[in-house]
Amino acid sequence: MVMQVVKQVFDGSRKGQKIVANIYSSPKAPEKGSRCLTLILSHANGFHKEMWEPTLERLFSQQNSIWSIAKAVAIDGYNHGDSAILNRKLIDKEDFSPWFMHARDILAVVRQLREEQQSKQKDSLDGPQCIVGIGHSWGAASLLLSEIMSPLTFSSLIITDPVLFPKVTWNRDYAKMTLKRRWQWKDEAEARAYFEPHPFFGVWDKRCLDLHIKYGLEQVDGQLVLKCRPNNEAAVFSGAAYASPFATRNLWRVQCPTAFVTGEKSQQSPAEYIKQITAKMADCRRVVLDGLGHLLVQENPDRAADNYVRLLDQLVPRINAPVSASISKL
Repeated sequence: MVMQVVKQVFDGSRKGQKIVANIYSSPKAPEKGSRCLTLILSHANGFHKEMWEPTLERLFSQQNSIWSIAKAVAIDGYNHGDSAILNRKLIDKEDFSPWFMHARDILAVVRQLREEQQSKQKDSLDGPQCIVGIGHSWGAASLLLSEIMSPLTFSSLIITDPVLFPKVTWNRDYAKMTLKRRWQWKDEAEARAYFEPHPFFGVWDKRCLDLHIKYGLEQVDGQLVLKCRPNNEAAVFSGAAYASPFATRNLWRVQCPTAFVTGEKSQQSPAEYIKQITAKMADCRRVVLDGLGHLLVQENPDRAADNYVRLLDQLVPRINAPVSASISKL
């Protein structure tokens, strides 16, 4: 499936902060009568917006009479990817990144998209075009925070293996490990020689690893370095401290139809824990993907996309409908 992509820079929630997004669309006309969607995609910590491309290609190819995608807006967190390049002076010494900031940035992007749509005198995002958030890990938790902070910003949410702690957690071990991680190489060949045999990346789909090497690195002083520096990734781990348990305790406030997709092997989001913390949500579905772990979007993007398709088939008709809880396993 051929996607068209345009890069756009948005204002972040903090003065001078910029958020870079890729806006994907398809030349294929939507099926008549389908619900028109704008997808907002939020990546995991340490990654970037392009990581969604294999999943998006499959999603665009499976549009149907129930839903179609007007555009998919994949965001780089303010200290990740191309956003990090623009914000380098703001984040260079960063050691704590509260997740509330990323949530506010997401809200800022949605607000600007609405303003653009209205200024073009087309249907606003409040009209026939629905906003569906799809997030992974840190990005998933941040989408939930956005919806909790600004109810009904989203018409629906698909939350993939979110980081939702039951209590204040500082993540010191993860932060320390991240700060010790290698982050610069002399060229792409050396970078690939590091990533490909690494146990962490070895289970990834090759397309995702190729995208990470292509878009997750930048040239600085003759070296290839991670756009998201170790101190920034560590700052996000530390920034879970209060924001993550806040999201967990306030899941009941999420009013839009929501689905949780978790990996069977995930230690981050065990199925029983997700079932427990989402029990009081008004309209919630839960899906467990056998054989996959926390990084299921990178491990098997096609399978992730196929399940997103099934969930959109269920969730889109529920938009603006009376709420009811539902549990499923695919």
